[in-house]
Amino acid sequence: MLKPITLISGTFPPEIGGPAKFGNEFALWLNSLGLKVKVITYSEYSDVSQISDLTTVTPKKRAKSILIRYSLFIFAIGRTVKRHEPILAIGAFVETFLASIIFGFQYIAKVPGDIVWERARNNKKTNLGIYEFQTVRLPLKYMVFRWIYSQSLRHAKYVIVPSMGLQNLCKTWGVNEEKIYIVHNSIASQPDWKSTEKIPVFDLLTVCRLTPWKGVDELICYAAQAKLSLVIAGDGPERSNLEKLASESRANVVFVGEITHDSVTELFLQSRVFVLNSYYEGLPHALIEARANGLISVARAGTGSEEVINDDVDGLLIRPNRSLSETLNLVFDESFPTKIYIEKAREDTKKRFDQLTNFSRIKKVLEA
Repeated sequence: MLKPITLISGTFPPEIGGPAKFGNEFALWLNSLGLKVKVITYSEYSDVSQISDLTTVTPKKRAKSILIRYSLFIFAIGRTVKRHEPILAIGAFVETFLASIIFGFQYIAKVPGDIVWERARNNKKTNLGIYEFQTVRLPLKYMVFRWIYSQSLRHAKYVIVPSMGLQNLCKTWGVNEEKIYIVHNSIASQPDWKSTEKIPVFDLLTVCRLTPWKGVDELICYAAQAKLSLVIAGDGPERSNLEKLASESRANVVFVGEITHDSVTELFLQSRVFVLNSYYEGLPHALIEARANGLISVARAGTGSEEVINDDVDGLLIRPNRSLSETLNLVFDESFPTKIYIEKAREDTKKRFDQLTNFSRIKKVLEA
């Protein structure tokens, strides 16, 4: 592959989040192979212009009017893409779909989750879980959004998903199974951690966006009851409610907000147990990174976390027959084989979630 590659994204550094982090790392990895990359993204930052000599970024501000926002972004796509060059959409799927119809190009979509459900939850239009949400009749606005989002994935040449759970969701949206590729989220190779005998600053750590389905409120209540320290990295619409809960329950909780990746890595080294109590995940980066950095990890079954943790082998899953508190009590029991679990988790992470391996798989899909 010698042609320039175009990445279309809804977000990009210095903004944070999974798609932004992936876009930046994947672009730099392609650059390391001598490949030029063009990035089209929404951004409120004027310094999102160039991350290397081989990558150029075209940032578009998010206009309040959806019609103006989509029109400007679609026009930017049309000016940038070339019909026979590889195009990977890691966000802005609706805009990419509409642009492909207008300008006549093909693209590949890398799907992080169900953006229709996430928007409905964030706007407090539903309290349903992601799977129940698929079966109910939606308000007209979300019916239209579901239809056009589904069309954007059906229209893609190929669809890349990080987990079997998302593969199944894509099939319910009408995407042909034959064009869906599962490529796990991944992290760069980690240096060997120094020792499991570290003296932690925090008993519990969670890294996530503070939304209702992340279950952070339950984790705060457990920390208060068990008299354990908890550090929460991330921000979101639920932060004020969670801070109030922590204060009222007199829990030993530290909110650090949105922090850099290096700062998150420092928290991994300062913490004893990583918990992701989320009721929905595609395939969580933070969980993979926690395991690579030598933390015992706990997450919820029935989500993408179940495709990361091998339950009762290299981590623990919160299950219908084992609550959050029961699961964490096991971890903090003196008889728990912490070293064995950590060693197995790191071995599994190196085997299945290696960045070089999985980025190469995405590149092969682009070449196809």
